[in-house]
Amino acid sequence: MKFLWQDLKRSFANPGFFAGFFGLLALLAYNFITESLHSGSPYFAIVNILAASGFNVFLPVFPVLGYASRFCGEYESGYYRLILARMCPQTFARVRITSVALSGGIVVAVPYLLVCLAAVCMASPELADAGPLGLDASGVNVLRVETNLEMVVIGQRYGVGVMVAVKVFLGFLFGAAWALMGLAFAVWMPNRYVSLIAPFVLYEALYLLSPEILCPAVLVRGDDVGHLLSAVLECLWLAAAAAAVMAGFCVRARRNGEGERPG
Repeated sequence: MKFLWQDLKRSFANPGFFAGFFGLLALLAYNFITESLHSGSPYFAIVNILAASGFNVFLPVFPVLGYASRFCGEYESGYYRLILARMCPQTFARVRITSVALSGGIVVAVPYLLVCLAAVCMASPELADAGPLGLDASGVNVLRVETNLEMVVIGQRYGVGVMVAVKVFLGFLFGAAWALMGLAFAVWMPNRYVSLIAPFVLYEALYLLSPEILCPAVLVRGDDVGHLLSAVLECLWLAAAAAAVMAGFCVRARRNGEGERPG
């Protein structure tokens, strides 16, 4: 537990975490100010932030910056050998998976939460008088977004706060999964540039080639596939990335026992 807390502190108190956090916050805030600030509809703002801010295209860059590439420096310096001399590789892998996943998840979730809260605060009073279809007395759609989107239905039925919570949760799962993707590349190919660039290349390939139901860019929105299925599939991505990391650490530990030298 002591090593876990130390690793968690390092995962949040490093320049990469702040670069990812504030970089994503700036991207979301720019879209909010230029596209959604005067819309008066938090529904439009929350949906539009993911649809038009470049969020979907560049999103995997930010969680990977947090802590995923730290292993590369530990590998090159030989520090990870000292760690493995004090604990089994599975324990080290679990600790690093936890710290990297939390760091990457927060890099995505908190900036999105802040912008969503800003969207809720600027809601127009006309929304309170809108009917179940989001129409005012003159038949105008004051929500300014399609009312059949699942996230909008959730907001209309349970309150916009629930809609925000679901969106932020999906963002956290996405950030955790893609931070672990970066860690997986770092463990298998311990090069800092590979660990930062390879997840983005993989993400773009999936964005272009994978079916919609498996596309990470679709799942993080939760509007197209549905929030429950999106959460389940994002958890599968998270589990797959964690498994790849665990396997990589076990292979590294075996090679370390055979006298592996850092490249």
